[in-house]
Amino acid sequence: MWRTPAWAELLQLAPVITLALPIILRGEVELSSVSTAFGIATSLAVVVIAGLGSRGIVLNPILLGTAIWLATGAIGFGIPVAPLAAVLAETQAFGLFLASLGVGVIATLRGGGGYIGAAHPDPSWVRSRSILLLAITVLAVIWAWMFRHDVRLGGGLPFIVLNVTRRVLIARG
Repeated sequence: MWRTPAWAELLQLAPVITLALPIILRGEVELSSVSTAFGIATSLAVVVIAGLGSRGIVLNPILLGTAIWLATGAIGFGIPVAPLAAVLAETQAFGLFLASLGVGVIATLRGGGGYIGAAHPDPSWVRSRSILLLAITVLAVIWAWMFRHDVRLGGGLPFIVLNVTRRVLIARG
């Protein structure tokens, strides 16, 4: 079975960490106040995705969804597009998980590495783990909505759980 190198997984986390750092340093979550960080994180995501993709490295679909959410934030807060910014400010990390769910559905239907982002000689192995990860992502979407006003519970915790679950599912292949 093929696995993404650890350094490539860590590199894919850099964009969301770029956004999270100012939030952590300030100790508050006011997404509109980090519009510059959204732009920088989105630019970094484009560079990382293009760089790793050009090397043939299978990307983490959860982090592709995260990149979509970052780009949406860059547009909403950076351009700005007031209605989009208002929705993002109200929903917080919920949109991140919703975008990851969308990527997950497409990746699962496409085949290949599926939503878990790992090649395996048995397509049913990839499909079954992708469907399980989709189910967990649905729970993360619901959780993020319920705790959208608490960045740690509604954003950080489900993000960690989702990514660790993905790695465990791959490791048990």
